[in-house]
Amino acid sequence: MSEVILDVQDVTKTFTVRHGGAGARGRIQAVGGVSFEIRRGETLGIVGESGCGKSTLARCIAQLLPVSSGSVAFNGVTLTGLSRRQLRSHRREMQLVFQDPYASLNPRRTVGDIVAEPMRVHHRGTSEQIRDRVADLFRLVGLDVSSLVRYPHEFSGGQRQRIGIARALALNPQLIIADEPVSALDVSVQAQVLNLMADLQDELGLTYLFIAHDLGVVRHVSDRVGVMYLGELVEMASAEALYQAPAHPYTEALLSVAPELDDGRARTRERIVLAGDVPDPSDKPEGCPFHPRCPVAQDICRRVKPTLEVADDGRAVACHFPRRR
Repeated sequence: MSEVILDVQDVTKTFTVRHGGAGARGRIQAVGGVSFEIRRGETLGIVGESGCGKSTLARCIAQLLPVSSGSVAFNGVTLTGLSRRQLRSHRREMQLVFQDPYASLNPRRTVGDIVAEPMRVHHRGTSEQIRDRVADLFRLVGLDVSSLVRYPHEFSGGQRQRIGIARALALNPQLIIADEPVSALDVSVQAQVLNLMADLQDELGLTYLFIAHDLGVVRHVSDRVGVMYLGELVEMASAEALYQAPAHPYTEALLSVAPELDDGRARTRERIVLAGDVPDPSDKPEGCPFHPRCPVAQDICRRVKPTLEVADDGRAVACHFPRRR
């Protein structure tokens, strides 16, 4: 079994917010006690509805946001609590691909300069070496080297995301955190970018943390999948096991409305419509956070919060009444 490259333990992120015009303050727990490991060469998908804390978790892992509690260890080194200077060398090995392939690129700079910037900041080579490396990266992600002098607005959405991927690869990272990398793209372009990421993983030995709200997308790229609800993991399993037999009612509901799957199960699966909206994270329900919308909730669900229990097969689920198949 390959070594653990990323170890996230009980990570919590809480924000202080103002309420109303009187200056009253409140606290919102965006991420609540999330723990998991990623092994070298693996892809872990994290899915959930918008606002469930996925992107906040990604930024905490990358140390773009300080965690409120818990720890993040990368290659055996605990990153939480390190200074910006101490984090510098570790950040070279952990890069992000962002959701919006246009907003994440500086419109005033050529795409060649954008991809070269990480190497210049970290003093990786001479000007000639950096120029050659940028050209190699463009070829690697399927872009014409002659386009290095163009600006982001001259490219399509899929091409811009390829530029973002090239920038993320510039420092030869070990871990890529992809935060909704295809959600802003057309379906046909999504497939191209996903195939590119899979090819790059095989060729370069990359490890991915892949964040998305679309279970159909995550299925095709992930070895394991974690499902988040209101800032917490409610289920974690291998991609195959989770899609064949979701254990948590929330996972089952998400899967019932996922886009068409290869084996046709999505076409025959009964659609599950959840009642109500996602609760306000500043006022989470007592007991199980999912119980106000859960079709199988019982009295204990309203009183007692379930813990994330790990079964013998490695599946983890936080539910008093998990589905048994």
